[in-house]
This record gives sequence, structure tokens and C-alpha cells, in this order.
Amino acid sequence: MGKQSQTQKEKLWTGPYLLLIAMGTMTSTCFYMVNPTITKYAVGLGASVAAAGVISGLFSITALVARPFSGLVADRVNRKRLLIFSTCVMGLAALGYSVSRTVPLLIAFRILHGVAFAFSGTVNVTMIASLVPRSRLGEGVGYYGLVNIFATAIGPSLGLSLGDAFGFGLSYVISGILLFAAAGFALLIPLTQSPSPKGTARKGIRLDDLVSLKVLPLALLGGLFSMSNGIIGSYIALLGDVRGIVNIGLYFTVNAAVLLLVRPLAGKLSDRKNGLLLVFPAMLLDGAALLLLGRAGALWMVSLAAVLKAMGQGSGQPTLQAASLKLLPPEKSGVASSTFYIGGDVGQGLGPMLAGAMVGACGADSAGYGVMFTCASLIFAAGLLGFALYRLKQKGSPLSTAQAEEG
Repeated sequence: MGKQSQTQKEKLWTGPYLLLIAMGTMTSTCFYMVNPTITKYAVGLGASVAAAGVISGLFSITALVARPFSGLVADRVNRKRLLIFSTCVMGLAALGYSVSRTVPLLIAFRILHGVAFAFSGTVNVTMIASLVPRSRLGEGVGYYGLVNIFATAIGPSLGLSLGDAFGFGLSYVISGILLFAAAGFALLIPLTQSPSPKGTARKGIRLDDLVSLKVLPLALLGGLFSMSNGIIGSYIALLGDVRGIVNIGLYFTVNAAVLLLVRPLAGKLSDRKNGLLLVFPAMLLDGAALLLLGRAGALWMVSLAAVLKAMGQGSGQPTLQAASLKLLPPEKSGVASSTFYIGGDVGQGLGPMLAGAMVGACGADSAGYGVMFTCASLIFAAGLLGFALYRLKQKGSPLSTAQAEEG
């Protein structure tokens, strides 16, 4: 009887968990429907190409600024209501794009979208942490990460196809409708309790309500994987042009296929005792992918880099995210989640800028891109050193104790 009760308690695939995965798939798909088209839409409204780039980037900047506050709010209010509200605001922003006839109005809806996206992403993962058994948190986060892979495969082509056929306005309307439908899914999630334990009155705002200094090292390490994503996504097409590698976009297909296989397995492994050690080979693999791209002269080398990158990111990033959630008590899952996302936001934004500056200094030719990708691989050498130091200081921490108990 006790064993059966324990098995039921450790169940992963519950109705609420599946609803959150469905919601995440819809919201991420809608994001990727909008994001690749916004610069073209802005130019159509009269913005210059440079201004359109700024409008596109406003989303990430706004999300980064809002992220710490999203964790604070997620830990203090009813998370289900916050999820519904933030998803509806994203739907409103998408509909707002469709009726924008001036650049300032488009900017206003872009900022609104960025804020709502930050809150939605944080509260989604926070609710995952509250619904999934702590002993299977890595596995739960790993499966949830597949949402983004499906969305990147479907969203951009759907948004561009609809925009080219019927105009981007209709594409944004459809995105808005899907987001309101996703909010309807949240109504079915039976989670209405306050995230804070009874009797814990929260007054005032402290620094650790916004950013967790305990989680920050893991967030920065996770941000390295996002940084390499940003660099590869921004410059791989240009690498293909200067080196004459045809169909270099195959990189993304191979990468997504391998990620689908790696993430669930890595999630299970990360839940074991000392599962955090997965980060060591993950960083080596991601660094090797960048190093290989710096030397790639043929499509097979690019495809191999895609495999290495997927194995590295697919095991390292969800392991670090699950560890971040385990590091703080359940009532602080919001700040744990938002702090971890800060690392990704910074890495994704900083990587392309630093890489672009390096290409500008070395030359936008084959050798210049080779130097850039090679130097980018060195960030993981620094990351390995940083993670080794973190592990030395981490002994005896709550995370070590929790993992030992779960192991």
C-alpha cells in the first residue's frame, strides 16, 4: 500500500502537467510566428531597417528588465491567475500588432509583449516545478523543453507563410486567437492555492525576492549555452556564404532532431545523485561544436557540429535549470525560475553583439568567421573552470543534500 502510494505521488504525466505542456507549445509557437516577421512589418509601416532592428530587439530588452519582477510576482500571487492574465496580455499584444498603423503604436505593443512574455515564461516553469515531483524535476523540465523545439520547427514557417499569402496582419490575428485559446487551457488546471505556505506574511521587497544570488551562478552557466545559440543562429548563414557551404540551414534540422532524443534522457539522468555532473561533458560538447564550426568547410562538418551542440545544450541547460529550481524551497520557485532565465536573456543578447564585433575586427571572410567561432568556444573553457569552482564551494549546500536524499 505504501509503495503504491509512493508511486502515485511520484507520477509525472498528470493532467495539469500535460495542460502546461500544451499551453507552452501554443505560446511558443505564437512567439515564433511573430518574431521573424516583425522587422519586415515595421519596415512596411515606414521604419528604417536599423529602426526595425531596434524594434525587434526591444522585446528581449523588455523581457530582461521584467524578468526579476516576474519571479517576485509569481511567488506572491495565485500562479494560475497570473498565467491566464499574462497569456491574455500576449494575445492582446499580438492583436495590437495587427491594428498598428504607426511605428510608435507598434513599439508600444512590442514592449507590452515583452513584459507579458517574461511573466508567462517564468510562471509556466514555476508551475511545472510545483506540479512535478521534486525527485523527477529534471525529467519534467526536460520534457517541457521539447515545447520550444516543436515551436521553432512550426512557428517561423507558419508565420511567414501566412504573412506572404494573406498579410502579416492576419498572421498576428491568428496568433492572438491561439494565445487566448491557450489561456483557456489554463482555466482547466486545478491549481488555485497560494504559492506561499500558510502563516508566512511577506512584507516589503528584498533583493533575494527579485534575484537569487544562490541561483545566479547556475544562471550564468546556463547563459553560456544561450550565448552560443545566439552566435550560431546569427552567423551560421553568413559562414555558409563565405565558405560556399550549400544548404547550411540543415544544421537546425539536425540539431532539433537530436535535441528531441537527448533532452528527455538527460532529464532523467539529472535527477540521479550527482546528476549535476552532466554539465561537465555538456560544456565540452558545446565548445567542441563551436570549434568545429570555426573549421567547417563542408556540410557534414556542420551537421556533426549540430549533433555535438544538441548533445551539449540538451543535457547541460535543463540540468542547470532543474538544479536551480531544487536549490530554493518550492515557495521561491518563481525567483529561481526568473533568475535562471536572466542568464539566458543576457547570453542570447550579448553573444551576437560580441561575435559581430570580433568579425568586424578580424574581417568578414572565411578566416574572420573561423577566428570568431574558435574564440567563442573558449567561453566554455571559462565555463568549465567556473563550474569546477562552483562544485568545490557547493559541498554541503541544500542542493547537495537534496540530491543525496533523492539519489
